[in-house]
Amino acid sequence: MELPQKIMSDKTFKIILILGVFVVMGTSIITQVMLQTGENIRGNPVDLSDQIIDTNLPTDDYFKSLLYYPNGLPPYISSGGVYSPEISIFNLGFKIAGILFILIGIEVFLRTASSLNKEDKYEKKYNNLSLMCSIISGISLFLLTYFPFDKKLIMHVNFAILIFISIAIWVYAFMRSRKKIDSKIEFRGQNLNLIRKKIAYFGIFSFFFMATFVGLNMQSIGAIGEWCLMISGQLQTLTFIPNINNNK
Repeated sequence: MELPQKIMSDKTFKIILILGVFVVMGTSIITQVMLQTGENIRGNPVDLSDQIIDTNLPTDDYFKSLLYYPNGLPPYISSGGVYSPEISIFNLGFKIAGILFILIGIEVFLRTASSLNKEDKYEKKYNNLSLMCSIISGISLFLLTYFPFDKKLIMHVNFAILIFISIAIWVYAFMRSRKKIDSKIEFRGQNLNLIRKKIAYFGIFSFFFMATFVGLNMQSIGAIGEWCLMISGQLQTLTFIPNINNNK
């Protein structure tokens, strides 16, 4: 069965691209501002180590120290989904974002697949990987909202890891899948592939930056990597807009 070239008009797809990025960025920033400027309870010590007692995870002092926050929750994006009222914005925003990014992933896959030739086997593999990562990150983002960071830590972390890894792979796979197709497209005087390459490397660097500093129990610094990884994913998403504009 032959796949359709696309399921949305260019105008609709452009709106969904911008809306998806706006929802993710808006939800993340608004809930984080509310967390940092809210009532004094947000600065109280938080100990989540009790949630690993009945699991197969290590219970040594080092691991427990990763789950104890003496000055309140670190500025992770997920920390904005703990206290009321910002938790309502967090849950609604990321449910919508999860659905939008599944749609975006499918649409990008179809448009890319329809532009590739039979001999572009390498690009097709990356396109398939891009689709898989989009769907995994979208579903994980949607389900994450059912497992608050402070109450369902293990499930929350599992979904968060899926999101982080999927985004880190996606920013690269998306770039490679469209390398031939977009070789002549420019955005503000720069080659689009070069822009995507910079964003992809920034995203991969952010992932390892985050993992390194969280592992060193430098939570606030690790959170910077998380935010940068999220931003890289949104920037890479927006790089499809020049493709749409180029079709006109």
